[in-house]
Amino acid sequence: MRKLFSMVFWAVLLLIFSAQGTWAQQGKLYNLGHYPGGTWAAAFAINDFGVVVGTGDNRRGNTDPMGVPLFGANAHQWFDLGSFGGTFTGVAIGDGPYCSGISNTGTVVGQAITKDGYMHAFAATPNSDMVDIGTLADIGYSGYNVSMATAVNESGTLIVGWSGSVWYGPDILPVVWTSKVVWGKQGPTITWKIQKLDTTGFEQANYWWALGVNDVGQITGTAWDNATGTEPGVVWEVVPGKGWKITLLPTPAGYPEAHPVTINNNGEIAGRVASPDSTAALPVFWSKKSPKGNLWKFTVLPNLPGRLWAEPYGINDLGDIVGESYDTDDWIPLAARWSTKNPGLVKLLNIPGELSSVNAINNNGIAVGRYRQTLDTLPRMVAVGIR
Repeated sequence: MRKLFSMVFWAVLLLIFSAQGTWAQQGKLYNLGHYPGGTWAAAFAINDFGVVVGTGDNRRGNTDPMGVPLFGANAHQWFDLGSFGGTFTGVAIGDGPYCSGISNTGTVVGQAITKDGYMHAFAATPNSDMVDIGTLADIGYSGYNVSMATAVNESGTLIVGWSGSVWYGPDILPVVWTSKVVWGKQGPTITWKIQKLDTTGFEQANYWWALGVNDVGQITGTAWDNATGTEPGVVWEVVPGKGWKITLLPTPAGYPEAHPVTINNNGEIAGRVASPDSTAALPVFWSKKSPKGNLWKFTVLPNLPGRLWAEPYGINDLGDIVGESYDTDDWIPLAARWSTKNPGLVKLLNIPGELSSVNAINNNGIAVGRYRQTLDTLPRMVAVGIR
């Protein structure tokens, strides 16, 4: 696995300058299908070199974190990152083992299953196997034996996610993993250190998620507040020498539930806000009111006509936003795009099938996700150019 992953990634890297001009053809569809011998797959992330990562099953029927490059000599040659000794079967998009992010340096993050059945966050690089980056139990939080890495920044130096006692349990806490290069006889290796993020002022909240991270060190996330019965959306910002400080993000009147999923290197946050009864959700993006200030503002984006729920999941440094839009009568998503540069824009993406969703977009304008040709067929991995 390590040799194939390294070969695939660096082959793509060497071809970036020759391929870049063809990458972002508007409407171009890359139907990636699934792992050879498998039956289904879904994409969750793509880096600027066109390496797509996500989840799917292999020829043995195991659901694993896996990926595939779009370009280069090894284009469409899948790699399977495996597990930590456990096995998982079945279609589990976002709930089972999967890759949640990939940096431009080739660091892949996500979650994999251990031999005793726990999900643990992992990191893998082109030159190393997948490694378990730990849980809060490693630093004294008794029983916190589960963790998930939800995102990595573009430079591959920060990973964010959560840790808890059980999967989707009531005691989940937001965490960050910081990297350190250690030099040994065999050369440099990267180690990861976990720490809990600041939750001061939100003592009644539980079920925390750290969701997005950028190269500035800004982190987005959300929680469930037991005291108010609301879902506060937050951003953590670096305080030099002191770690991260938490700030509540504003929401429109009547939409107190916030889910800020992703943040680009310009500090623009994409996500959604929802009504208290969860009958409607608006796509939004947040940005600073002033470049050096601490106050945030929101901009409400349009939904597709006749639809009441929208979920942006990805944003790139150009301000392109991608996600999905639902009709709340049937809850069938369709992939859509928005823009921070043109807040009035909303468009369906050129993806076939009765169901489609995209989770990320790179700086070359390629969005990745999944589709189902019909509702009773298994999902297939897909990429589409929007520029």
